[in-house]
Amino acid sequence: MSIERDSHIRFHEQETLNALTRWINSHDAGLAEWVKNVRRAYQADRANVQEKHRAAVILFADATNASPARIGLLDVGGATLEDVTKWCHKWQDPDASSRGSALPEEKTQGNGGKAYMYRMFLGAAFILGVRDNRLNRRGFEGPAGSLERGIPGFIPDNAHGQDLPIVSWEAHLAESLGLFDLEFKDLPDDVQLAISQRQAFTLVQAERPKNLYKDRIIPAEELIRKVLRHDQSALAVHQIRLFAIHNGRLLNNGKALELDVIEPYPGFESPQVFEFPETLPDESGKPQSTTENGKKPRGRAILYTSKEDMPRSYKNLKPRWKVSYWATSHDMIGSKPVSDLVPATPGSYYIYSTVELGAL
Repeated sequence: MSIERDSHIRFHEQETLNALTRWINSHDAGLAEWVKNVRRAYQADRANVQEKHRAAVILFADATNASPARIGLLDVGGATLEDVTKWCHKWQDPDASSRGSALPEEKTQGNGGKAYMYRMFLGAAFILGVRDNRLNRRGFEGPAGSLERGIPGFIPDNAHGQDLPIVSWEAHLAESLGLFDLEFKDLPDDVQLAISQRQAFTLVQAERPKNLYKDRIIPAEELIRKVLRHDQSALAVHQIRLFAIHNGRLLNNGKALELDVIEPYPGFESPQVFEFPETLPDESGKPQSTTENGKKPRGRAILYTSKEDMPRSYKNLKPRWKVSYWATSHDMIGSKPVSDLVPATPGSYYIYSTVELGAL
């Protein structure tokens, strides 16, 4: 059958935008996406942030008579022109933040963060990056749920928000923190040190969050608990030191946020450690060195137990019911659900694992 096709496929812009973003319907889901983006930004093929500098802080500010409520995430990466353009230029772009990474964990990078800024705020939402004495500010503004809001742009305009030369990163950071009624000295020590030494930062922020108590008050501590239950956050907390500040007060007694402790199964309190042999066969049967011929330490698999059935504990434990693969103690390169490896095995419901293998 012959056909003369239209020049390109067409979608209704407004309804397509709604369909793409409606899966973000809560602040904890959106914040988990922001946290995930920080983890990705710190990796070697992006900002290449040293492990000692891998810190970030979630910022909450309730509304006052003089200022709207706002939520932000400050990191030390320093988003560049390429970063903010890739991240914000095209909806549903699998390369938005992954930049060609083959890892499954990176395939949807960037889309969730944009959806959060589009759907869950009434005011302006943007990403501000300062690095190498250049400033980039790009984001969204417009009526809630409108097509206009979903079309990104440089803020306040191209001339002043796109690759703008600056003299002082300190001044721009002070201005940004002032919106949260904060000063540089109020930040966690780890964040202060990293920003000072890198002379770079990224602040994602948005004004007038939806669904607040009396339209003014952010339930910060409850929100943080929910954020840490998300799969994306669990992965990030292993790799970055994440803090939170609400109305100028450091939460969690000023310490980095941590995942809930998983109580072990009675009688199996100690993890089981299994070292890998020097060589393992690949798919073709050819032996491959697991230590790169002695250049890397011997790998190991560590099995942990849970007192509770992990997949049935949907909010708390199911996101952590997996085998996580680490190249180093701070560099996770992927994960698989336990169910993918041992499906329908009853005892597997109480086990999770890490694989540490430098050769990966």
